[in-house]
Amino acid sequence: MLRLEGISISPGFASGTAVVYDYEVGRRIEVLHSNVSPVDVESEWKRLDDALERSRQDLQLLEQTSSKQPNLSKSVALLSAHSAMTHEIAELVKQHVGRELVNAEEALDSVICHWVERLQRLDNDYLRQREQDVRDVGRRMTRNLAGTLPWSRGPLPPGSIIVARELLPSEAIELANCGVAAIITEQGGRYSHTAILARSLDIPAVTSILHATSEIHPGMKLLVDGQSGNVTLSPSESDEESFAERKQYYEMLVASLVAKEDTPCTTQDGIELSLLANIGVPEEVEAVAKHGFAGVGLFRTEFLFLESLERPSVQTQVEMFEKMAKGLDGQPLVIRTFDLGGDKLPPFLLKEESETHRKLHLRGLRFSLAERVLLEEQLHAILQVAQTSDVHVLFPMVIGGDDLSQAIAVVDRVIKKFGFLRTPPIGAMIETPAALYALDEILDLADFVALGTNDLTQYMLATDRELEAGKNDCTAMHPAVLRAIKQVVLAAEKHQCPICVCGEEAGDADFACLLVGLGIRELSLSLGRGVVIRKALHGINSQEARETADQALRCQNPIEVRKLLAVLGTSVAESTPSFLAPPY
Repeated sequence: MLRLEGISISPGFASGTAVVYDYEVGRRIEVLHSNVSPVDVESEWKRLDDALERSRQDLQLLEQTSSKQPNLSKSVALLSAHSAMTHEIAELVKQHVGRELVNAEEALDSVICHWVERLQRLDNDYLRQREQDVRDVGRRMTRNLAGTLPWSRGPLPPGSIIVARELLPSEAIELANCGVAAIITEQGGRYSHTAILARSLDIPAVTSILHATSEIHPGMKLLVDGQSGNVTLSPSESDEESFAERKQYYEMLVASLVAKEDTPCTTQDGIELSLLANIGVPEEVEAVAKHGFAGVGLFRTEFLFLESLERPSVQTQVEMFEKMAKGLDGQPLVIRTFDLGGDKLPPFLLKEESETHRKLHLRGLRFSLAERVLLEEQLHAILQVAQTSDVHVLFPMVIGGDDLSQAIAVVDRVIKKFGFLRTPPIGAMIETPAALYALDEILDLADFVALGTNDLTQYMLATDRELEAGKNDCTAMHPAVLRAIKQVVLAAEKHQCPICVCGEEAGDADFACLLVGLGIRELSLSLGRGVVIRKALHGINSQEARETADQALRCQNPIEVRKLLAVLGTSVAESTPSFLAPPY
């Protein structure tokens, strides 16, 4: 018996037989690089057009197959996005061929590498893992240029557990059509399409298992624990008995928690709390009411356009926001305007080098104010939908009264220009140290504020939150960050201004309980965390949470804070499934 440790990306338990799906063995596509003469450029374009058409047909066939299965319905939208991305990439490749006089394969390789490098530099897990989609499209087009056949296989034997270095999005969809008991990969993240698909299909999945494709052999018996992230190879009889007991307990726990999703979120002593959802794509709206959320507390609009070559039109945004508002059926929809700047720039802005590059030092609202046309067009779309729906506007990374007042002036100008009658609630994200020193002037202007703990933690503690992720000192539980949160809570109470915490750490059960003790009554979190947080908050007394929070403010480091929380009894990590709802 050998146990491998990884990271869970989809919960559940599965036992079965290994099917090793190794890209490095027999699946590498050799790319021929060569120069071409100017007279050959058009023939390279023709080859590319042929590959584009074959790629379109591949995706159309896969889309038709997926549309017949309800559990794969969200994958249809992804395949459609791949089709659109294929056309965008093909246009860039043609430009590269004509400019550099290289063959289509080399141009495609260069374009894909450029996109992947740019996405990998982003400071957001979801966006960074979209590079898988780019590589997936690139591989498909490369394969069609080379004339090689796609990978395919029929239905898998019952209990098949896929073991791979990595599964790209379309490969995950193909395998889901074949029947899979569990998935094990060496690479991949929680926001990869493999993870999303696994969660939506209730397939246990574990990633970051080093050397999985060499340690695990075809036909080997495996036990996959999607809670702990452990995989047991060639288990003994006692291993299987213990595994079966944990699996039964997990299934009972899931059933009991899901049954309580539609119950009000209250503390033990009856304090009512509001749980809202953080979402990044419109399709997530479907799960908001289903999982007992009171609406959307943060819609990150930039997620949809960070890979786009064209500026989003007003009409495109109107249609998207209208569909989302309709799907929420009267529940509030808080739309955050584009949070762009720094290394978070879409291709349609990167093309405008002379102007945009002078603004790279700006982030959030200040970047939007510098990109005034983009801001006005987005506000036009938001305000149009807000005339008939409960839509709120949220500005990112506000640093003071000056930038917020400028943004509000843009809102007023758009309302006057288009004759809108209703001004929706306008909010400010508090996520910089500068905002902490300008709270009164911000709260004089804002109808509500949202605390972004991700950026606030990074800037307060002078850390790179991606490099430091998981380390004890880079956390919103640091006493300095907790004091900043308390400062905002007290200022909001003074101005009678609603406040919501919408950073990802609001989905941490311990931290959520601590926030209640600090005076927070509204949390916006990832869809998959609602059940966990509702259970944790129902188990605490608000007075005890307040006393614990007061002590936490006097601590010197996060370790001391966590010890206090253990005493409060809010730790539920071992007893509660991590991801009970698909986040997309």
